[in-house]
Amino acid sequence: MPYIHHQLNGASIGFYELGNETLTIGRNPDNHLVVDDPTVSGHHAVIEAHGSGHRIRDLDSTNGVWVNGQRLPEAQLVAEDTVRIGTHDLQFAEHISDDLQRTLKIKKSWIPGVYYTAEK
Repeated sequence: MPYIHHQLNGASIGFYELGNETLTIGRNPDNHLVVDDPTVSGHHAVIEAHGSGHRIRDLDSTNGVWVNGQRLPEAQLVAEDTVRIGTHDLQFAEHISDDLQRTLKIKKSWIPGVYYTAEK
């Protein structure tokens, strides 16, 4: 299963699993991936299943979508592509390691300091 690894200044923010659903990206809270950055448009871009892979498409944002250092209106994503939106980096990965997959199953409880594992 492909993933997007969201990073800011080299620090990991999170992972987003990509299936056949559309992943919307932008500053507005109705996006799947909310990027709190004034250089990001309210509805900045979308990642969608396309053929046997995924593509990213700019939604006429002000500052554009940069894929591997090039500003592009849309691009087919391949493993290890880095997408820059505002000051945030989104790295496309075909799959993540088993160790990280186990970590993603750990969920935080509403009770402070309590964590639990969740079944997929």
